Amino acid sequence: MKKELVLFAFLFIFSIVKAQDYNKLSSEQAEEIISTHRNLTEGLPIGNNFPEFDYVDLEGNKLEFSELKEKVIVLNTWFVGCTGCKQEEENLKKLTKELKDHKDIVFLSFAMSSPQKIERYFSKNGDFGYKTASVERKWVNENFKIEISPTHYIIKDGILVELISMPIFSPEILYWYKNRILEFASDS
Repeated sequence: MKKELVLFAFLFIFSIVKAQDYNKLSSEQAEEIISTHRNLTEGLPIGNNFPEFDYVDLEGNKLEFSELKEKVIVLNTWFVGCTGCKQEEENLKKLTKELKDHKDIVFLSFAMSSPQKIERYFSKNGDFGYKTASVERKWVNENFKIEISPTHYIIKDGILVELISMPIFSPEILYWYKNRILEFASDS
């Protein structure tokens, strides 16, 4: 029994140390992780038209996809209770704060949770700067051909230009993602 406790404690501490190291990446490690996730990400093909959608956020504001064609759409699909989604929240808050003056960038999210659940979550944790709509998981799966959360999309002129299924969990990956968005912004 004592050996098992010692082994458990060792494994527990080792996992904490590894998790801390995971958040301190070199730029090469970040690129490798991004490349791996890109290769594993399924979904709509990059370079194709993004499916048009009607968007009504939690406050009832409606956005027409056609109104957004002149903008860079940064879209996130997630759900309340998603571990990776929680892991990236602070970085998404930083991202939206840093890019708030870019009028040609719009941040949208499709949350695959009920409006009540999302509102409770936001009242407890705050939002992360994206306009959020509640949608059914089935709708996301059928329209975007994706089942993994979080998934991030960058859409320019109605064309999907970036797609990656992974949390934006480290400063290095946030840096990459921010610069990837700015590549498509006209006022950067």
